[in-house]
Amino acid sequence: MIPFNLPGDQELHGSFPFTFKIHKLTADVPPHTHNFIEYTYVFYGSGIEIVNGVERPIQAGTFTLLLPHQVHQIRIAPGEELHLYIGAIGLQALFGSDESAASLNALLLREGMQGDPSYPLEDKLSATLLPIFAAMHEEIRSAHSWNQLMFKTKLIEALILLDRHCFRVKEPEAPRTPTHKKGKIADVILYVYQNYREDIKLVTLAERFYLSVPHISASFKQYSGDHFHNFLEKIRISHACSLLASSNESVTSICFEVGFTSYSTFSRVFQERLHMSPSAYRKLY
Repeated sequence: MIPFNLPGDQELHGSFPFTFKIHKLTADVPPHTHNFIEYTYVFYGSGIEIVNGVERPIQAGTFTLLLPHQVHQIRIAPGEELHLYIGAIGLQALFGSDESAASLNALLLREGMQGDPSYPLEDKLSATLLPIFAAMHEEIRSAHSWNQLMFKTKLIEALILLDRHCFRVKEPEAPRTPTHKKGKIADVILYVYQNYREDIKLVTLAERFYLSVPHISASFKQYSGDHFHNFLEKIRISHACSLLASSNESVTSICFEVGFTSYSTFSRVFQERLHMSPSAYRKLY
């Protein structure tokens, strides 16, 4: 059974929702999802990564970007090891009002929806990124002045390099026009990520992207691994978890802040998803 909610480290719910660690794996990682963005960089060993059922080999020099809706796992051959940097970013870091939030939103959500999740990097790019990741690891573990700002600066630098050399290595799209042109399901999912606090319904998505409701419903499940309503609830509850743990807002205010229009619905969905009430979650974290 794939767990719905892996809340991650406590830091992901705070005012600096970033973690960055080194993992040395000697056994398989079972299928899972979580309510944050994850990125990894392999610097030793090899294995098989499975994202939404698609297998890809990973080895030293592989960068992977995983959005919350993607079910993923890792297989490691007996006797082998896989060493990698693993970074996590809480969703609230992407929806703030500052410039860095806008940058992270564009670099992670928009690009994460368009390409493959894993990128085998060229040697030159790997050689450039490896010391950046090493510096990020040092900064996030240190007590140096401005260490959080330095970490974010290095992270954005790494993502910009990846954007220039990997994310955008694809066929250029034709310019979009305001005519009645059908959208892509990736555009629909990106729109949901960025507007989940609004009153989004399948019928309004169909009108906006000139697609039929049955097509969006079926494609949403195929592309994201979840039904539209579950996906929307998942993002809203993920944001609610972050606010419950990191803010002093009332539970009722948080309910409406994340997009629910009824407190009773919010409370029921939260209980069903996390097997505890919002208040109990706040006390726990």
